[in-house]
Amino acid sequence: MSQFLRDEYLKNLNLDDKALTKIKEDLDAIADRANKNLSPTNEEEFKKKYLIASYIIRFDNKGFRLYDFNKVLKYFEDAHRIERVIFVLETGQALLSNRLTGDSIEIRFDAKDANNCILLVQSDDDNWVDSNFLKLKERISRYKNRNFIIRNRWTPIIIQLSGVTFGFLVSLWLAIKISPKLQIDNSLAFAFVIAFLIFSNLWTFILVAIGRCLDFYWPNVSFRRIEGIHWLIKALISTALISTFLYLLNRIFFQIVNMLKSLWKG
Repeated sequence: MSQFLRDEYLKNLNLDDKALTKIKEDLDAIADRANKNLSPTNEEEFKKKYLIASYIIRFDNKGFRLYDFNKVLKYFEDAHRIERVIFVLETGQALLSNRLTGDSIEIRFDAKDANNCILLVQSDDDNWVDSNFLKLKERISRYKNRNFIIRNRWTPIIIQLSGVTFGFLVSLWLAIKISPKLQIDNSLAFAFVIAFLIFSNLWTFILVAIGRCLDFYWPNVSFRRIEGIHWLIKALISTALISTFLYLLNRIFFQIVNMLKSLWKG
């Protein structure tokens, strides 16, 4: 691998054709600046250090590796659903060595996998790595969206705690309802354990469904610019979901408190 490397995961981005074109132009500038210092008469060095740009676009369950960016834009505009766009800039040396040596830049935008969205720059020249990494990072940061409100490190914790709390209250409510009909000792505890075990198994699938819902409404990378009205609709949907959840939680908690009071008085 090249001696110096900088990388960073890319989060919460809206990318349209204009954004992709600007990123391509920045990569062209980097390539032009490096290639103009090469001498065509030195064929070996020219092939070794000449920077070549390529692009990968995947859409509608098919993908292409291209060297003409105009074709990328054509596929981008015609596609029903864009899954992935990748920019690659690499020297002949990096290409032949599988990037063990030489200069290379890779920018991955993936609508399905947030862990596959990354900016990576590597070279044997640390100044080349730092300058180009910072330039591209600054460019990409211009396309940040507001999905960080939903997509952040606290959201999974909040969902998990809320889900467990909801499951606990529902299980307790069901146990109080069912236990009087059970002709066994400690029927309340038994009914609660059974109900909570059932919920625990269901919660695994519910959590996956919640994750898919979040990815659909608040993707890490969106390949269509989301206008204000679209984001407003998503905000209204999230507000309605949260309000419904809190309402149900409040009603269940209220019912449980009343039942416990009646049991205590009895």
